Amino acid sequence: MAQNGRYPHLFSPINIGRIKLNNRMVTPALTTNFAEEGGYVGDRLIHYINARASGGWGLVTTENIGVHPSGRVMPKMIMGYDDSFTPGLKKLAENAHRNGGILIGQISHAGRQTRQKISGMPLVAPSAIACPLNREVPHALSIDEVKAMEQCYIDTTCRLASAGFDGVEIHGAHGYLVGEFLSNYANERTDEYGGNLKNRMRFLLNIVKGIQAKLGQDYPLIVRISACEFVEGGLDIEESCLIAQALEKSGIHALSISVGVYASFNKLSMITGEPEGQWIPLAGQIKATVSLPVIGVGRIKRPEVAEKALANGLIDLAAFGRASMADPDLPNKIKAGREDEIIHCLSCNVCLGRTAEPESTCPINPAIGAEATFNFTPTDTPKKIGVIGQALSALTVAWIAAKKGHEVTVFGPNRNMQMWHTNIPSQIEYKEVLAAAKRRAERSGVRFQDDIKTNLMDQVFAVRNYAPIDLSAVVTDTPKITSYAALSNQLSTYTNKQIITIGFDLSTADAAFLAAKNNNTVNFFSPKKGIATDAHPGYREVIQNHLKETSVKIHLSTLPDETVLAAADLIIIGHNDSQKNASEWHYPEHCQPDQWLDDAYEAGRMTTAVYQAVALANTI
Repeated sequence: MAQNGRYPHLFSPINIGRIKLNNRMVTPALTTNFAEEGGYVGDRLIHYINARASGGWGLVTTENIGVHPSGRVMPKMIMGYDDSFTPGLKKLAENAHRNGGILIGQISHAGRQTRQKISGMPLVAPSAIACPLNREVPHALSIDEVKAMEQCYIDTTCRLASAGFDGVEIHGAHGYLVGEFLSNYANERTDEYGGNLKNRMRFLLNIVKGIQAKLGQDYPLIVRISACEFVEGGLDIEESCLIAQALEKSGIHALSISVGVYASFNKLSMITGEPEGQWIPLAGQIKATVSLPVIGVGRIKRPEVAEKALANGLIDLAAFGRASMADPDLPNKIKAGREDEIIHCLSCNVCLGRTAEPESTCPINPAIGAEATFNFTPTDTPKKIGVIGQALSALTVAWIAAKKGHEVTVFGPNRNMQMWHTNIPSQIEYKEVLAAAKRRAERSGVRFQDDIKTNLMDQVFAVRNYAPIDLSAVVTDTPKITSYAALSNQLSTYTNKQIITIGFDLSTADAAFLAAKNNNTVNFFSPKKGIATDAHPGYREVIQNHLKETSVKIHLSTLPDETVLAAADLIIIGHNDSQKNASEWHYPEHCQPDQWLDDAYEAGRMTTAVYQAVALANTI
């Protein structure tokens, strides 16, 4: 049953200038690092965009394309600052069109929000003020240099138009160069490009005017701005409404409304459990002041959230950012009434560089950036494959093996470290992600059974876990458990007790919260200068708030002495660099598999385990 009736606004057509879209679902610009060395388009990026183009999205936007080499913000950023890049860009557009997509190229310059070791050139900005995070003082552009940089945006747009792109989005959000000119947070100029808002808009409006002079008023132009920057001196909604009105008068065709700069990055890179569609009301405030189509963002992952915002007139199009990474076929599945097949985004932010690799990775969709290799041909020599455990790594091996034509059975009850997250408020999304991964495996032919019978299998995989520490390393008569044991519901007998937690990782922080939530007095000792140091900053912020709400006392850069340990009723021990002899335990203990699969609590390590599982599955 098609879902147009259930989501009438989401699947209604709309025009952006001369572009006719058949639905309101947009993939916004998302960093992938899938370009080739030097910033050229290669097959990997083409396959990534193809997957989204064929997935039914009304509009597909590339990640930021550099207008000048000094503006490189990542090692493998797409570049468009000279004609040598045009053939690859043309191939990208041709492939997107061949797969049914409408392609917008986002053009950008990092300004001060990069590092010289990435760009290979001195940083440039409106003013010689360092980004608080990168801490490199940029060169303040002279008037002539500003005008030359305007021309770089214009020339890059012309290259994209000649390459066949359907339009361009000027990146004026997130504290990059255009946004730096717009905001008093980064712009302290006293000339025609600084001071009052009219002067601060001059750089952006000159770019728009220059593009129109070259390509005409009807070449589709979108501008992305941050409605609020959430920093002192930064843009607020009042100024952003005025910017939007000026852009409408300039003749652009749509606005994309985001939030934040690097110093407020957690606002724009929301994590698991934060409100879905959180920034749509800001887009609605801007939309109320203009007649342009407005694209809204803010952890939109469900069609219901987008449909409601569209129906209420807050936005005209919905950008499903990380959700489009997790499931490129999301629009097709919604339209066809196959919502139970959606691979849900976890908002773990691993795709934003939480692993050792700069390229985007995804624990739910390990095909990202490797789409061409996930078109499996069934084998002529199928095997009986057994998988013990239902961690995400195990479900991934089972899914891929079944796609390759093997007979796969997953043994054992659904016990895994990711499910422990569901004991934490707002982390219930882990449950739906694991359920989606299980359904994906079942649709591929994987069978599930609780009792473990592997004697007839040709090859057996089993999940193993690592305790964060060998408890015998902590010499005390006080009862002690690991943070993993605490997370797996072994705290139920402790209430109104004195509990100490020791460790620096996310599992220790979450265990401390669970202990406090059970009406215990908790003192949290971290040997490092922070807590949850292995996790994305967004998780650190959320758990710090949870600990504050439950009155957990945090002691940084210190460990409890013997007297403190002896006075406690229970000690919960997590990862601690002062004790490196962590122990390994296996599930089930009697199994001797051919290959071990890893499980992990923190999302980055969980992702590493999934990608290791993919590599193992590809050897079958």
